[in-house]
Amino acid sequence: MNRSRELNVGDRLLVLFNDGPPPTSEQHSTISASVYTDPARHAVELSAMSHHPVAALAASQLTEPGSFHTTELAGRNVIITRDNDGHVHAMLNACAHRGATVEHRPSGSARVLSCGFHGWSYDLDGSLRSITDASLFSAAPCTTGLHQLACEERHGIIWVTPDPASSTRVADWLGPDIDELLVDLGAGSMVHHAETDYDLACNWKLLTDGFLELYHLKYLHRNSIAPYFPSNTFLIDRHEHHFIGWLPKSRLMRDISENPRDDWQVYGGMTAPIVLVPGTVIQWQAGHIELFSLRPHPTDPTRTTARLTMLVPKDRQHDTELWDRNWERVCATIPAEDFAAAEEVQRNINSGAVTELQIGANEHALVDHLTEALNC
Repeated sequence: MNRSRELNVGDRLLVLFNDGPPPTSEQHSTISASVYTDPARHAVELSAMSHHPVAALAASQLTEPGSFHTTELAGRNVIITRDNDGHVHAMLNACAHRGATVEHRPSGSARVLSCGFHGWSYDLDGSLRSITDASLFSAAPCTTGLHQLACEERHGIIWVTPDPASSTRVADWLGPDIDELLVDLGAGSMVHHAETDYDLACNWKLLTDGFLELYHLKYLHRNSIAPYFPSNTFLIDRHEHHFIGWLPKSRLMRDISENPRDDWQVYGGMTAPIVLVPGTVIQWQAGHIELFSLRPHPTDPTRTTARLTMLVPKDRQHDTELWDRNWERVCATIPAEDFAAAEEVQRNINSGAVTELQIGANEHALVDHLTEALNC
């Protein structure tokens, strides 16, 4: 545990809480609304997403040998498996013969993977197992299996890099600070509690924007979560391409104001969105994790599937009443308020009513994120 970092976050929050944020000396800026609609930009962002690890699913959702899960990542159909030795694999879910989808089920268990078009079969690691009527197909043996993708278990998540030509290690992509923070938060011992998909009529970056500024909290969330947080007490830190937000609950600020520094439990009273560029948000929620995996539409910049997964401590996973309450709360807040606001903005952009957006100095991370989404 990097205790000094945890206490440093508490120190900075306490100063901000006591003194309040100083008036800005910077001017507001404007961005073109086309960043949320331009097909050319969307293609570049999708390509960037395909070259970096994507949070595919919780590792605890794929525990048994022979289990598999299919999904779409960066516009590519992917199958993820756990072999008989317990190792995870990811492959493009397209037959090496003539490109048919090999596995149509969203999840399940299989001894081998078989294509329904011509009966070619593959082992759980994607290697070619057999060809039907092999003597009629070719005089020379075929050995081409499914296209392999970089796949790694880390921090309780199975990460997949959708482009077969890329093989970025998750720890390298996260960087040492975020990788260490996720260890400190116990992410690796978290297990799946619930998940749901939202098919949203907005650009993926409009969904990310809400995690990068606090300006909206006391207005958009005034009847839900805003009363639990102090006003204008929010820090945003850059870590290479990524961002960490520090949003303390009011009870945390009372605790660190009244208790000795050595007794502070900063992470235990904190909401901390870790925005990983591009397309993943790991939101620490004072004891559990809300994982947002944003899946942009392959061609339409104004559509996104957001997969929300709740991960909870393995040693407390049977406290279902507590976790069900938390799940109900997040599903009642972020989709109904943040996601709805994002769709509303997108509708106004699509109609031509909005051609540019004004971004305040207290929202600077939105502009930084736009840059990183292209350059990561």
